[in-house]
Amino acid sequence: MRCLLTSLGVWSMAVIGVCGVQAHAADRSSDSQVPLSASPNGHDTVPVYVNGKGPYPFILDTGADGSAVYRWFADQAQLPKVAGKEEDLSGQTGSAKVSMFRMDDVSLGGLHDHNAEAYGLPDRKDGGQQAGVLGNDFVDKAVVVFDFPCRQVSIYPKPADVQKILGGAHVVHAGVDQGTTLLTLPVTVSGAEGIAVLDTGSRQTRLTPSFASKAGIDVASSAFRDDAAIYGTSGNKRVPRTGPVGEVRFAGLALANATAQVVDLPMLADDFHGEPAMLLGADLVGRYRLIYDHASKTIGFDASRCKAY
Repeated sequence: MRCLLTSLGVWSMAVIGVCGVQAHAADRSSDSQVPLSASPNGHDTVPVYVNGKGPYPFILDTGADGSAVYRWFADQAQLPKVAGKEEDLSGQTGSAKVSMFRMDDVSLGGLHDHNAEAYGLPDRKDGGQQAGVLGNDFVDKAVVVFDFPCRQVSIYPKPADVQKILGGAHVVHAGVDQGTTLLTLPVTVSGAEGIAVLDTGSRQTRLTPSFASKAGIDVASSAFRDDAAIYGTSGNKRVPRTGPVGEVRFAGLALANATAQVVDLPMLADDFHGEPAMLLGADLVGRYRLIYDHASKTIGFDASRCKAY
């Protein structure tokens, strides 16, 4: 199986305090909570310890099969390469072979992964100082609750009572993007149906041109503008058009007057065979409390008590 990190497409632009109000009842019984902190380049990060040192800012990424480290951090932390091992790593704009690095211990909120291997990433083109990415290989060991408005992540180590954690959330029994571990869910954009990859590692929601066309969105109109280029593992780049896409609906929720990017991403075109597809990014899911149980393919969206949408 190839490894996919959709957040790799955000090197140039764009790919975690705790709220003082009362938390959800389920959160009070969680094993640990960590802050969700905004980086200068717009990405949310969580505090991660590597080999007992840290914390270091990592992106907690539902759009990544495996964990990864940026080259500057691998050098600074003196992480050893896995001898003779290179792996194909796919991002939004293409793929490349990369070195693998070993970490004796990776921990977030008391959840540990020992003898972990991480993909080596080129340093970010936007100057961001994220140390790396925690992907689905790490979060399979827990149910993770992203409370974006409260700027907090709760970690429930397995076994956990996911139904109790979900509470009254809007629940999706997710699909899987073929050839990856990424979870998908049905979406509509301006009444047009498509499929979305849940991607907390992408700052912005991104639609394929075919999805935009099906939704009647004119990306050549004056309402759209060229945005900063998206780079990927292969060094290829794509220039997205950013503008209004109308109402976006998913998991029984409706967001009016949404803004998103329209861009031709090989990852989406290849994985969904040209059908309408999108990355559902942090700009839209960040309005909610997101319950993420990757291992059971369960996703829940709920209103946060810190801010109602």
